Amino acid sequence: MRNLFLIFHGRFPSEKAAALFAAKSAEAFAGQGLETTIVAPRRLGRSKQSASAFYGVRATFGVEYLPVIDLFWLPFVNRFSTTRKIAFFVSFASFSLSCTYFFAIRLAKRATRSETILFSNEWLPLLALSFLSKNTFYEMHDFPESGHAFFVRFLCRMRWVLIHNRWKSEKAQSLFGIDSEKILCRANAVDITQFAIPLSKVEARKQLTQAHPWIAALAPDTKLVMYTGHLYGWKGVDTLAAASALLSPNTKTIFVGGTPADVASFKLRHAEVISNGKVVVIGHRPHTEIPVWQKAADVLVLPNTAKEDISKYYTSPMKLFEYMASNRPIVASDIPSIREIADDHSVLFVPADDAEALAKGISRMIDEPALSNSLARAAFEQVKANTWQARAAEICAFVHRQK
Repeated sequence: MRNLFLIFHGRFPSEKAAALFAAKSAEAFAGQGLETTIVAPRRLGRSKQSASAFYGVRATFGVEYLPVIDLFWLPFVNRFSTTRKIAFFVSFASFSLSCTYFFAIRLAKRATRSETILFSNEWLPLLALSFLSKNTFYEMHDFPESGHAFFVRFLCRMRWVLIHNRWKSEKAQSLFGIDSEKILCRANAVDITQFAIPLSKVEARKQLTQAHPWIAALAPDTKLVMYTGHLYGWKGVDTLAAASALLSPNTKTIFVGGTPADVASFKLRHAEVISNGKVVVIGHRPHTEIPVWQKAADVLVLPNTAKEDISKYYTSPMKLFEYMASNRPIVASDIPSIREIADDHSVLFVPADDAEALAKGISRMIDEPALSNSLARAAFEQVKANTWQARAAEICAFVHRQK
């Protein structure tokens, strides 16, 4: 195999974790010697920066933008869930048609078809492309909760399937009858060099204070609890906000991330803890800046909920890998998706969706530095096996064995 096309239906580049995932994956595949191209829709709202500048990745892969019917720019579309769903369907369907036309031309030669991998977590484009090429590689992000009969047929058409954790792998085999030989179970990854920067807490806070002088919580004597990521409900951010109210007066919680709409909604829900200074909401920051925020923390928190299967079972959270690579103590929800990556030697687990238990866990990390340092060191050692390069190498080796 010489060429890999990573098909991604979303704004690229953008602040979304899925877009970052695509960029990191493409960089890693290119590092394995594959001529790699991201194929994305020409949607409005994507950053005008290149992927290398936006994400801090090497410019080793190409990007092809295909025509798409984009309705998201219309003012009324984002006001209602129904119109958002319609806009998504129109975009997804038109992007799939564009992909079919694009690859029908690219794969016209038999030699080109045999040397090319079509890699994606987007089922509709891959379904269409499976009639043009046998080298389709489906990466299962979320687990299909409906349409099981369809997915049996769809997955049969895929040559390879990548699944992020054991729960989904075992479930897919039992529910869809997928041959285990064509499944690769591989967790997500992290760029360790990006997060294991030689920066102390004091130095990190000083650097951030220079960029954001209005944030009083960055004072050297403040105990900082840090969450970096989106503010979706299943991420457990509301539980962390509630736990913040129970922490000592000198302990502040900083939330870094979220779309403008999600930030505004979060601020409304937690106006009291924000107004009294217990919680500081920064909003979206460039991914290249996130390592500095995490280095400034006394404790990093991953409060994912157990109330939704996407959090409890489906995910293989990139955020956890980034936390582990930052060499800072971590408090996390005790749920299967996180347990599969870390253990009691590397993370302090607390019951999910329990603000009081979360507050006690955070306080323990602050009050017991010997335990905190031990957990942080163990987490850093564990995450060394989960680099993007190692992940791409394993995927390439799997393809080679299955040819």
